[in-house]
Amino acid sequence: MSTIIQDLKYGLRLLRKSPGFTAVAVLTLALGIGANTAIFSLVNGVLLKPLPYPQPSRLMTIWGRFTGIGLPGDRNWISAPEFRDLEELSHSFTGLAAMTGASFNIGGGAGPERIEGAIVSPSFFSILGVQPVRGRVFTPGDAQPGRDQELMLSYGLWQRRFGGDPNVVGRTLDVNGRSMTIVGVLPKGFNYPQNSEMWQPLAFSPDDLTPNKRGNHGLEVLARIRPDLTLAQARDDMQRVTRAMEEQNPGYPYARFNFQVLLVPLLQQTVGDVQTALWVLCGAVGFVLLIACVNIASLLLGRASAREREMAVRVSLGASPRRIFRQLLAESVLLSGIGGLAGLLLAPFALHEIILLAGVSLPRMADVKVDVWVLLFTFAISIVTGILFGLAPAFHSARRVPYEDLKEGGRTGGEGGASGRVRRALVVCEVALSLALLAGAGLLLRSFVKVLGVDAGFHSGKVLTMRVALPEKRYSTSEQRQTFYHEILDRIDRLPGVEAAGATAALPISGQGGSGTTTIDTQEVPPDKTFPEADWRPVTPGYFKAIGMTLIRGRFFTDADSAHSAPVAIIDDSLARTFFRDENPIGKRLHLGGRGSKAPWMTIVGVVAHVRYRSLEAPSRVQVYWPEAQMPYGAMSLAIRTSVSPLSLVPAVEKAILFVDPNQPVYDIRTLEQLRSEWLSQRFLSLLLVGLFAGIALALAAVGIYGVMAYSVTRRTHEIGVRMALGAERRDVLRLVIGQGLKLALIGVCVGIAAALALTRFLSSLLYGIKPTDPLTFIAVSILLVAVALAACYIPARRATRVDPMEALRYE
Repeated sequence: MSTIIQDLKYGLRLLRKSPGFTAVAVLTLALGIGANTAIFSLVNGVLLKPLPYPQPSRLMTIWGRFTGIGLPGDRNWISAPEFRDLEELSHSFTGLAAMTGASFNIGGGAGPERIEGAIVSPSFFSILGVQPVRGRVFTPGDAQPGRDQELMLSYGLWQRRFGGDPNVVGRTLDVNGRSMTIVGVLPKGFNYPQNSEMWQPLAFSPDDLTPNKRGNHGLEVLARIRPDLTLAQARDDMQRVTRAMEEQNPGYPYARFNFQVLLVPLLQQTVGDVQTALWVLCGAVGFVLLIACVNIASLLLGRASAREREMAVRVSLGASPRRIFRQLLAESVLLSGIGGLAGLLLAPFALHEIILLAGVSLPRMADVKVDVWVLLFTFAISIVTGILFGLAPAFHSARRVPYEDLKEGGRTGGEGGASGRVRRALVVCEVALSLALLAGAGLLLRSFVKVLGVDAGFHSGKVLTMRVALPEKRYSTSEQRQTFYHEILDRIDRLPGVEAAGATAALPISGQGGSGTTTIDTQEVPPDKTFPEADWRPVTPGYFKAIGMTLIRGRFFTDADSAHSAPVAIIDDSLARTFFRDENPIGKRLHLGGRGSKAPWMTIVGVVAHVRYRSLEAPSRVQVYWPEAQMPYGAMSLAIRTSVSPLSLVPAVEKAILFVDPNQPVYDIRTLEQLRSEWLSQRFLSLLLVGLFAGIALALAAVGIYGVMAYSVTRRTHEIGVRMALGAERRDVLRLVIGQGLKLALIGVCVGIAAALALTRFLSSLLYGIKPTDPLTFIAVSILLVAVALAACYIPARRATRVDPMEALRYE
């Protein structure tokens, strides 16, 4: 131990004697290790940390999937009859809970407030293993039809609204125009589903469980696997449940459309599609650290050449190669440790900026922080990094024979031997790693540009949106809801700067909205395609113009399409192409639900362009629109197209709504462009960070090539002088030096292309419109890297052309 401490003290003295070298090396390592620490903090918080529930790996979400229809990857929520089937038929769970998102208008002395929450089964909290800090959780008796008068509050809402009153349990609260009783307060930090602050018990009425409601897919289902079963066994049980559902419901097209019940771990469901992006970022930042290691190794090799006489003296005095190897490796680990400390200081700032950039695009951001696991990770990579970049110089110095180095002027200039070969190999590695990173960044950039060019079926410029949810007690009838939306839209339409105003149950690319089975009444549709799973969209007449949708056939809705007129519908062109082929769908009929549904037949009066409601990258399901006046909804999103800045109209729009109902709050106020940008933010974050890391890698590669070529010119000063003395011209020397650097760069490009072709396939799920082997991207980044390499070689080459032959010949 004392020997190691001695080695470290000696290494520290050497670093203090070379402040320039130490500063460059520490800064390079700080960038590499700091970036790795920040990204690991992100991955650890989002992907690696278990969910904050007992035995979180046993928590599952349950989905339905009709593999015979719809789009690849489509998954459906569960209907109330299907949830009852799961309760009765499954043997794999200790509990099942259904839930649906909800918004609550609360009143009282503190003023009206809009609260996000959920309506959940009583078993919801026991499945998650959550105990209240005040009162109790819901009981089965709370979930009887007509008994859903109980509420549970989040810890934050309890503190904010009630000042942490210890006697809050039993108090009543005006919620959606009804008096409801608070029965419990949940612990601090619990907000599942995401950002929920209030929970109400879910009650199924007899009508909810009738067969014709089997296609109303609107429930998220949570389950906990029994302790004695594995996930694979539970999935096998779901296959048995699927077959049982097919047999018990022959009139519903489970078998025809190959229905499946899917189990998805709750953590996987929570993090969604960000897993691949975060692991790609890990790989990218790891490459940056490897390139930094290569650069430091190259610097240390040059430094080792300057210390050859010192090592020769050590060996002559009895030091063994093993002792020299250990000394040099200790110096490298010491250097990386200092770089690691500097990186650890940089990491919180980098992490803060990443969190600001991520915004709402990443889940579980509250769990992202520099904790003990991050500290252990930084310590580990600092040690490993020091060993990685220290091995080559240590091996080189430990294996040299010292006798020539002891002679006065015993060595002549040159760059041959093991040291030169290793430095050149390091440059090749550096270029190859940089090309792989640049290729990834190039693919993400091209993909992002293609996503921006997608025709999403709407125009997002200058559109203001906001959400309104009507309390059921005050707006208990369809006429009241229809009248409210008609009055507020009429007032908003008359505001200066408003071009069109409408309302819909779900805005584009919001991920909201319901879907369900739809029956088409036409002989042109094959019998096996009479039940498409369609997105259902109630809209007001002005909605289509407000978001800039294109009418392909027929007409838009008008005010004449009222509750007293014949039911009508508008379909999108994807439904028309799929189910009407070359026939004109205008005048044909459809209705919501399966054949047993009592929903009225609606006559198709128009065909509009397909709108991407789920994402810009993939088409949504086929879509059916109907006039909101003929089947009103309580919760709607307003879309207001303006000729002025959309956000400047917010006060006037709110005033128009409050004039109709002074107690009606609005929420989720933002422009449609902001909604689009929020969806793009996750893709943009991946592009920005990978692009940033690729830029750092390119800069490090340029520095590495420059360093090797500058060192080569210094070592070959005598040789260059001899060449010039024998008649070589300056352009010959320029060609010699640049040619050597270009050769290394081209080898690195070839190796890098091979590596990138193998690695970029992991980007497939992040790409849109291009392949991971896109040749244009590979050609472009190769040209860029070669150009940077030429620029890095040019400065040392120019210096070589200025060598005075007479001075060079005296060099030795």
